[in-house]
Amino acid sequence: MNVPLYLLTVAHLICAAAGAEHVSLERQLLEEGISSGRRTCRLYCRVGIGFHLQIHPDGRVNGSHEPNQLSVLELFAVSQGVICIKGVYSNRFLAMNKRGRLYATQLGLSAVRRGDRRASSSRPHRPVMGALAGEWFTDDCKFRERFQENSYNTYASLIHRNHRTGRDWFVALNKRGKAKMGSSPRVKSQHVSTHFLPRVDLHDKSERGFTITERSKERRKTPPPLPPKPPLAKAVLPRIPTSRTQVKYWPKYRFG
Repeated sequence: MNVPLYLLTVAHLICAAAGAEHVSLERQLLEEGISSGRRTCRLYCRVGIGFHLQIHPDGRVNGSHEPNQLSVLELFAVSQGVICIKGVYSNRFLAMNKRGRLYATQLGLSAVRRGDRRASSSRPHRPVMGALAGEWFTDDCKFRERFQENSYNTYASLIHRNHRTGRDWFVALNKRGKAKMGSSPRVKSQHVSTHFLPRVDLHDKSERGFTITERSKERRKTPPPLPPKPPLAKAVLPRIPTSRTQVKYWPKYRFG
């Protein structure tokens, strides 16, 4: 029995088992989302240098150029064309108030389990059946999802809009990554600040580049330098004697 080969095989099996157990949390969330009907993704806005929508634990909503844990979101289907957006790590729902300001709900699933009646008495919360059974949120958390022709999506508040003109209020980020007011007249569905692209691939992959060099050129020997050429002798032409003739110039005078 080859003892070194046996030990090498056992070590390889142990490393493979450890690598299989080390599954990232984002991969687990993605698999659970696919099985339960939830979409786990990041919402990428192409405004400015490009930002990922992120929800902070303190209720702030903004954008981050580099993807991180706060930008991992879950999209739930409430009804046909209506969804809600929840931060996975912040455990808060994205919402828009009656002034068009984006915020994250303060009452989540943990608060309901604790029996926080004071927080729930200020604003009526309605349970959502189906994928959101047991989780509570307000009508401010409902957004209408529309697919644009450029493969981007827009998210408009379901209940809040300009009642005089009927214009929808959209989720938008400015060129610095801050949340814009949905009630602003500049926030329209045609503007890039309202366009979001759901990115399902949650793993941060850096761009990897490589260069290909031809070894045949490296192995090819350079020819020896040529000897310097001798300077060419200048041809000396014989001088031809030239005869110079003097020309007298008589000035002309005009009289009268």
